Amino acid sequence: MLCSLETRASALNRISQKRLGELLNKIPGLKDFIIDPVLIKPLERIIGVSQLRFHGIDKIFKLDYGSSIPTTNSQVVYFVQSDLVMAKHICDQINARLRNTDNLSYHIILIPQKLISISNLLEEEGVLGHVTLYGFQWEMIQFDGNILSFQLDSFYRKTFLDQDQLFLPCVARSIWGLQMLYGKPSMTFLQGKYAAIVDQQIDILFESYGKPERELSDISCFVIVDRDIDYPSVLLTPGTYTSLLHEVFGIKSGVLDFSLDTQNSKPRGGRLLSSTEEIYSQIKHRHFSDVFGFLSKVAKNLQELKPTANMNLKDLKRNITQELPNALALKSSLAYHISACEGIIGKMGPRFESTQAAEQRMLEGRGRKENISYIEDCIAMNLGGNLSPLRLLCLQSVTQDGLTVDEINNLKIQYLHAYGYKHLTSFHNLDKLGLLTQQSTLLSNDVTAGALANKVVHAVSLPTRRSTFYSLAQKLKLFPTVKDDYDLKNPKDMSYVFNGAYIPLVCQIVHMLIKREVVPEEVAKMLLNAKVKMDKTNDIAPRTFLVYFIGGVTYSEIAAFYLLEKLTGTQILVAGTSILNGNSLIESCL
Repeated sequence: MLCSLETRASALNRISQKRLGELLNKIPGLKDFIIDPVLIKPLERIIGVSQLRFHGIDKIFKLDYGSSIPTTNSQVVYFVQSDLVMAKHICDQINARLRNTDNLSYHIILIPQKLISISNLLEEEGVLGHVTLYGFQWEMIQFDGNILSFQLDSFYRKTFLDQDQLFLPCVARSIWGLQMLYGKPSMTFLQGKYAAIVDQQIDILFESYGKPERELSDISCFVIVDRDIDYPSVLLTPGTYTSLLHEVFGIKSGVLDFSLDTQNSKPRGGRLLSSTEEIYSQIKHRHFSDVFGFLSKVAKNLQELKPTANMNLKDLKRNITQELPNALALKSSLAYHISACEGIIGKMGPRFESTQAAEQRMLEGRGRKENISYIEDCIAMNLGGNLSPLRLLCLQSVTQDGLTVDEINNLKIQYLHAYGYKHLTSFHNLDKLGLLTQQSTLLSNDVTAGALANKVVHAVSLPTRRSTFYSLAQKLKLFPTVKDDYDLKNPKDMSYVFNGAYIPLVCQIVHMLIKREVVPEEVAKMLLNAKVKMDKTNDIAPRTFLVYFIGGVTYSEIAAFYLLEKLTGTQILVAGTSILNGNSLIESCL
């Protein structure tokens, strides 16, 4: 019988904690610990301050690029990302210290690995002899049950935009660690260029470091996909509660960047999102339209828990000692989530319906002029800031095989006038990623003829012409079949995460693998750069999955998998190099 996948995943944090402790113990004596602010929240999920103290950490400082750190111990430990720019700042700090004193020992722990380029930089800056370099890669970090993240927020830009494959071995190592924990699956479904490279590296790791001792795996199917398989799932406006929390406030390492000051009614600090909180566990994957109704019921039930005048002494004592403490915790949680909902409505309300209507038209390949006009309005009126127009532009491009030359040029000029010419590189980056591309001309290669063709495409509606995206969506049934009476509060398919408009592609692939109406090899043939590896022929549909997104996963996809588990009785662990949304994706390109 399979053990709980979530319970076994909790061992990953303990493994990371032990390895980090062993690394810190190699550095003798009391240590000052200087940490990259980006790594604070992920580190908190692995090891606490008291445990750092146990391993010799005395004072903890945030890395400040502009000033030196007032260290108090002879051992100074930097805990930073593997990044050349950051390494240069550290070199400057160390050189400034060396001019005043030379009795300190410096140690730099690079996340997720040591780089030769950083060693060369330290040598060029003249500090290599004073520094000891370490590499540290934590295991996948478990968030709220079935969510695993590598927490490499810079991975998408470095790998997909810069096309630097430096961190792919780290991804392979993380997946190898998962398979050592759960066992090697009998089936692996791969999609994408980077997924294929990582799979080859995993095989090398098995040959070099060994395979799992257990013969039976807790995971029957491992799905590894590149993020660029499904950009619409990132760019679309989400509809579920946690997805909107991420969209509006931001969630970093499972901590929501919103906390209500009950005295001043102002946001402060953050709050760990966990299913151990009763109310959050009930609403985290609900469609937002259903959240207020649920919270109202909770509020009504709390009123019934209040002591009344007709209670006898025994009932009053039970109410005070047993029910009242729980009611106070529920009341605090209720107030928090009501405030968060109000924040979402305040941020999204004015443009939610119009944006959703535009996105629906883009998915269905209609209303091209209307869509472009809406994007122009977003730019002119600054609806959603500088990121929203770019998200819509990219969604229009991805779903319609690009934009015409005139459309791109006109919208680019308007955007640059509104938000500054510093964004010229942003358009280049989006083009490089395939998010904002130019349609190929329909006539000859002659410049004049090409321009004419673009104008014809812009002016004339061609109902018979379907985009590559639309054809694939139809083939995989990514659009829900029933729309008129679709109930977002009681969803029957995964499209509810996008307000009934679209089923996340990877979630649909997993659904097809579960149903086995089409053999896995045929599913792979529907996609580009996809293949299936099976250790042995098995006609039984897999019941346990681990889905790994190279480039990041969204909370919308996590919610869709949650519903799929309920509908099919399967177990699905969702993993990724990070947890992202449309705003963070676009920001990584700026």
